[in-house]
Amino acid sequence: MAAQRIDSKLQLTLREGSVYYFTERSLTSAEPHYFIVVNSNPIAQELLLLGVVTSKVAEVKQRRRGSAETLVEISPRDFEIFRKLSIIDCNDLKQIQLVEFNARFVRNEIRYFNKDLPASLRNAVRRAIHASPIVPEEIKTLVAKA
Repeated sequence: MAAQRIDSKLQLTLREGSVYYFTERSLTSAEPHYFIVVNSNPIAQELLLLGVVTSKVAEVKQRRRGSAETLVEISPRDFEIFRKLSIIDCNDLKQIQLVEFNARFVRNEIRYFNKDLPASLRNAVRRAIHASPIVPEEIKTLVAKA
């Protein structure tokens, strides 16, 4: 099973709400971003569904006007890892196969934070994903209901 093939430190840290920081090639920005694991069991599912955290709050709100229920704002008061007001657009989840994520993790291309997203924010992200008219149903089934 996948759990035997992945790095032991990754096995211990990888769960819904885990926070990682890395550069993702599928983003338009070459800068590293924070990512939140949003699927309920990424090791068993062998896939990471990741919400992208950005500090470009106004830009995201403008792009998704009319679907505010699919956005989750996070202030530094709510989660001190983020130093600025940030937002997750739950219409746009990144998918990375567990084996690829593991390889990047082992090469130290990915930083892990020893603090998970608080339960209240994880629930808000779940609700926003399930409210999205863009996220396919087969992806939503990998995310727990709030």
